[in-house]
Amino acid sequence: MNLRGLLENPVLYELKSRLLSLGRRSVQDYLSSAADLRPDSRILDVGCGAGGHAEVFSGDFWGVDRNLRCIAYARRRRRGRFLVMDATRLAFPSDSFDFVYCVGLCHHLSDQQVRAAASEMKRVTKKGGRTLIIDGVFPPKLNLLGYALFKCDRGRHTRTLGQLEALLAQEGFRLILRNISRSFPYRRAVFSYQK
Repeated sequence: MNLRGLLENPVLYELKSRLLSLGRRSVQDYLSSAADLRPDSRILDVGCGAGGHAEVFSGDFWGVDRNLRCIAYARRRRRGRFLVMDATRLAFPSDSFDFVYCVGLCHHLSDQQVRAAASEMKRVTKKGGRTLIIDGVFPPKLNLLGYALFKCDRGRHTRTLGQLEALLAQEGFRLILRNISRSFPYRRAVFSYQK
């Protein structure tokens, strides 16, 4: 079994994230402050993996992912509701959630899938709600560690900041942050859509 296959295991993926992703906490801090939600808000994490961001929110939390093992893991260990679902075909009615986001999903999807997922995320966001996409992009080559680690990522569709910005602009998202602070060694860009 190769490294990509091993990291499909939620326990191994969580371990890798804790050891190598020094910016994981910074993403959670960013989500907490950027969401600005009421306690009764409905939140959707698209491509939630093992559900690690559920602890950030106190509202009605939902997570969806295509990986059945990750969803089973999240159901056992996290607060919220977790469903096996494809990000490009969300099985929720339109205008269902106050805050919809994904972290680290786009570099696993083709351009067509990114556009479909972004469109679905907008569709299920309530009027007045917010949709965020946070994803890794290639850091400057001077950051050799970040560049090399991102190049080795399981995602087969790694992009530069300019490539991801142009792709998401087609769905009405705008770049609001080039990199979340303390997001080393990766560079994590943030894109927003306000409905």
